[in-house]
Amino acid sequence: MDASRIKNPDLVNNLDEGQLAWYQYISPITSHFANQITQRNYRGKRLAYWGHITGQNLIVMMSALKQAGAEIVIGACNVDSTDDVAAAYAASLGIYVFGWQGMSRSDYQENLAIVRSFEADYLCDMGGELCVAYLDKKPPVKGALEATTSGLHLLKKHQLPFPVFDWNSIPLKDLHNRYHVGDTIWPAFNQLTGMSLYSKRVLILGCGPVGKGIAERARALGAVVLVTDLNPVRLLEASHLGCEPVSLEDGLIRSQIIVTATGIEGVLGEEQLLKVKPGTILFNAGHSNREIDIDWLYQQPHRQMKAHIEKFDLGDTYLFLLAQGSLLNLAGGAGPFGMDQFDHYTAVMLLGIAWMFDGIPDDIAPGLQRYPMHLEREIAEKSIRIHQGTDVN
Repeated sequence: MDASRIKNPDLVNNLDEGQLAWYQYISPITSHFANQITQRNYRGKRLAYWGHITGQNLIVMMSALKQAGAEIVIGACNVDSTDDVAAAYAASLGIYVFGWQGMSRSDYQENLAIVRSFEADYLCDMGGELCVAYLDKKPPVKGALEATTSGLHLLKKHQLPFPVFDWNSIPLKDLHNRYHVGDTIWPAFNQLTGMSLYSKRVLILGCGPVGKGIAERARALGAVVLVTDLNPVRLLEASHLGCEPVSLEDGLIRSQIIVTATGIEGVLGEEQLLKVKPGTILFNAGHSNREIDIDWLYQQPHRQMKAHIEKFDLGDTYLFLLAQGSLLNLAGGAGPFGMDQFDHYTAVMLLGIAWMFDGIPDDIAPGLQRYPMHLEREIAEKSIRIHQGTDVN
């Protein structure tokens, strides 16, 4: 590879030593393990990362792996979520980076092809697309990590010739999805729109961990929360949280704010979007920016109201779309908020990558596998000690 494809390499000058130290301070768990990993020899290890390009993921985690000698290429898993300063910082370390805020879909696909050409031996994926791109590699990669519900849906459609360690399904990721995403979504909404949630009717599509967290937080902020899900057990749980279970059709015509959090593409298409109340505000909190059919939506008359807010005229109704359908807490230009809450999330990736580098046990078969439980426990134990004040970096 000859060069990174980022917005502006000079943006690295926007980071000074104090800011880098602050990233480490608010990421004590990741920083602890990063300090250990910098002492290892990972020369010859080749990693391809397809995920969000953010300060949390790159400045502490990737710099440690690079310092240990790993060869790394990074691609953005979302067209809108890249922190261009973090991308410039990673590129300044000699990491190849492919992504910038506001990419086109063709840019995205070109970057995925470039990252695939790296011929990595290990993958760290968010969304499953990188794993699928590497299915034809001979010999197969040695192992991969997958972080999202969207990615698991995609990977289950394929026969995998290498092990993919699923950390979307572990309890630590559930904690992140339920409590951290919910806690960061609504500050982004408030800052972007200038609106509160008090007395607003909010419909949450999907009552998995992400949807539950968003629903609980919205209710605490004064919203009247409606929830729809295909799973009746989840709807029953939502009712115990003080939310009202509804059908999708009923929720669409009653709500002022609609949030998708399913991990499945195409849950809101033309038929559903034409039923919303006039003036509905619509945004996505799931990994895929295709949970809403934005391809159809952008064929309708629309105009920009302000940064990251667009109005779409749909005949007898109209709606406002936030952040082009990308996940709001990372792609809405209003944060990120609660950066310290991503610390466990980044530590899971970092320890998982290092564990694969150190040698995946021979008895682990190809296909989807559970993320190693002992690594999860190690992260949780470290976190508890830090929060108790009995263990500091």
